[in-house]
Amino acid sequence: MARRLLHNISWLGAANLLVKPFWFGFITALSMRLLGAEEYGIMTAVLSVAAIAAAFTELGMIRYSTREIARDRTVADRFFTNFVVLRLGLIGIIWVGLLGAGYVFLGYEGPVLGALVFAGAYQFSLYLTEYCRALYEAFEDLRREAYMLVLEKALVIGGGLAGLWATRTAQGTLAGMALGMAATTLANVWWISRHLAAFRWPLLSWPFIRRALRIMIPFGLATLFSRIYFRVDIVMVEAFLGETAAGQYGGAYRILESLNLLPAVVAYAAVYPRLARLRHAGTRQPFHRLLRQSLLGLGAAGLCVAVGLTLLGPLVIHLLAPDPVFAPAGTTLQILTWTFPLLCFNSLLYAALMTLDDQAFPASVLGLSVLVNVGLNALFIPRWGLHGAAYTTILSEALLLCAYLLRFWRHPDRHRWPETSVP
Repeated sequence: MARRLLHNISWLGAANLLVKPFWFGFITALSMRLLGAEEYGIMTAVLSVAAIAAAFTELGMIRYSTREIARDRTVADRFFTNFVVLRLGLIGIIWVGLLGAGYVFLGYEGPVLGALVFAGAYQFSLYLTEYCRALYEAFEDLRREAYMLVLEKALVIGGGLAGLWATRTAQGTLAGMALGMAATTLANVWWISRHLAAFRWPLLSWPFIRRALRIMIPFGLATLFSRIYFRVDIVMVEAFLGETAAGQYGGAYRILESLNLLPAVVAYAAVYPRLARLRHAGTRQPFHRLLRQSLLGLGAAGLCVAVGLTLLGPLVIHLLAPDPVFAPAGTTLQILTWTFPLLCFNSLLYAALMTLDDQAFPASVLGLSVLVNVGLNALFIPRWGLHGAAYTTILSEALLLCAYLLRFWRHPDRHRWPETSVP
């Protein structure tokens, strides 16, 4: 079991190691240098707003599908058919709402509103691609997911570079990224429908969707609150301090976002499907052993990263963007980096709670964290600027860790499993 798990992680990890430097260089260094702080701030802000809107299309489909298909792969066709149709319908509705909210409530007009259009296209396509990844992970086919990840970054970076070089604007850059992401989505849907889960119109069933929605509500709320939680600080920095400050904070945040790939691969792509299978089979000791080993390994990696960026934060920002306008991002990164080890622990504990069929608790805690995050940002950003947003993120993540630890330790199902052989 452990050998196959490491094999899967190695495939996806190798793909990320291959493409991540190119993606990081494009989304930070090149974009920061060629766009400047103001245009980079626009791009960062509209991507965050669009990500929050796109989260309303998720409804918990990814985690729910991964868990159920990992338990019984014969249901894959039904899940894939119904949820792809459902998500496409939601995209059409929410995209209109996104543009209306941007114009009416955020005051986006002209090129900024145009940037929001393409940011929405990029984020909606990305979310549909992420649902496709749930199928790869449920079948534990991370090798194929790795291939598709390389294709995705090649198309998105290629399109984004073309738009960035030709226009030097956030709108043009996002247009190229959106085109590449749309092509990636089509490739994933085609391959999955041919090899893993066939798209079959006769399986489309409103009773199935309605029943699934009732089950997925906690998953969906947790995902929605999580996306708001991770994106609202940039939106609030732009609202309180302006587009240049959003570009500065975005420079630091992009580094943290790139690092978040590690807990995402380990916790959700590799460990979560295996925990779901072990839980379904009733193998308690292997479940806890896998979770314990993952917490120790991922936590140690997170602490090393945090110490390194605390020492080197300003230098990293200077190497990415020598423009003195971006200098405040260096000290912001030194603070914000301590979110990372907390996030590593939280990702694994969240995955463990979901495998115990405990979706409601993470959803409620994340909802409370969003309120705390917004409230603290409203207090701290006007007083301490970019550092206030960074302190808010650390405090919110620490509260989540305390809540998850307490819930898992006191969970009623933790010691009630019958012991069976590992499947």
